[in-house]
Order: sequence, then C-alpha cells, then structure tokens
Amino acid sequence: MTLTFFLLCCPLLASIAQPVACAAVESTSSNQNLEPRSSQTQLASGSSITYGTVSSSLSWQASGPLYHGCNLSGVTISDCYQFTLSSDPTKNLEDYNSSSPRQRTEFLTPSAAAGTSHRYRWSFFLQPPVGTSNHFFHLMQLFSRDDGGPIITLDAINGAIAIKDNYRDCSHTGCPSISLSAFTGKTTIHDVTVKYGSSGSIKYVITDSATSKVLLSYSATGKMGGNASIKFGTYRLTISNMQASV
Repeated sequence: MTLTFFLLCCPLLASIAQPVACAAVESTSSNQNLEPRSSQTQLASGSSITYGTVSSSLSWQASGPLYHGCNLSGVTISDCYQFTLSSDPTKNLEDYNSSSPRQRTEFLTPSAAAGTSHRYRWSFFLQPPVGTSNHFFHLMQLFSRDDGGPIITLDAINGAIAIKDNYRDCSHTGCPSISLSAFTGKTTIHDVTVKYGSSGSIKYVITDSATSKVLLSYSATGKMGGNASIKFGTYRLTISNMQASV
C-alpha cells in the first residue's frame, strides 16, 4: 500500500511574506493505478533522498517517488505535485543506514533569520482512511536550524490531528487537537504568521475551505527559533506493520 499526496503552488500572498504555497494531500490504496501518465514528470524515484526546487522561494526534499502532475481520477488540481510513501518500513527511507529509519517528503520555505516576520499560507487535503500511531507523523513543522529541530508541529497521531509545541507547556498555551475524521476528506487552509527569534510569536489557524469554520487555532509568544523554515508535507518514523499513513 502507498500513500499519495498532491501539492499545488500559489502566488505570493503579500510582499512582507515568504512565498505562499498551497498543498493538497490525498492518501490512496495500492489497488488504484499509480503508474505515471504522460503528463507527469518524475522528480524523484524513491530509491534515495532527492532534493529540488519549485521556485527560488520554495524547495523540496523527497525520499519517496515525487511527480509534477497527478494521475488519480477526480483530482482537478491544475498544477500539482504527487508523492507517495510506501507502507513497507524498509522502503522510501531518508537514510537507509539509520537506526531510526524515517520517510520524508516535504516542501520548505527559505531559511529566515531571528527577528524577521513572515506569513505563510497553504491548503491541504487528506483523504480517509488514514492510519496513525503514537509515533510522530509531521504534516507541518516550524523548523529551527539554530535549535536543531522543530519548535512547533502539526501531527497525525493516535487518531487525532494535533498542534504540538516543543518549547511551551501545552497545559498553559492550550495546544489544540481534533479527531482525524474532523480533518480528513476536506480541503483545509493553513495560515501561519510568525516572528522568529527568542522573543518571537506565532499564530497558526487551520480552517475548512468549504465552510470557513476554524478547525484548529494556536497562538504563542517566546522562543520561535532562528535560521528557520516552515516545512509541510509528510515526515514520519517507520515502524513494523505500518499502515499507509502512520
């Protein structure tokens, strides 16, 4: 079984922002035809980690197969990127020699310095069914190179979609979560306004595109990292008997 995703890139939202991107994500079972169509261009084979760019302001890294163009019936995205991750924990690995094997296909914005403010916006569609576990499955990361890891993430975990904050006490900041079923099967719009740095801030709002209902909202102040990027896509630890979207 494979997991398939689609990404659509959109224009810059505002001059103060880093590039705005839109993403649509869809999971699929192996009985669907995933062979490339002539309209698809293969960017990564899935045999090893590969790197590339969408534009000067958006790049990607893929350990699974990645195509420009999508081949599933019913998809109407005009300019999309399709990427798959195997449910086999020995395939599509970022590092085949790692003692903690992971699969990763993510799009990322350019590195931003502490003290700078940016806005990012993308849309995301995740089709059920989606399997989860108690291991991390990042759909978004505010990743700080100065700190060597993510400050804030959006995860599919334990049957839920949850915003996690690695530097604040969620019992005080109220890190929100919703059931997986409340998130899947619909286009969600993700809007992040962030000031990086030790005295930074973030506002992250996820809304239902069709109804404009806010599904998740999180705000915090304080440490937001530096030399940082927003990453979105899929990044997960591989485990035995892994489901398609663990």
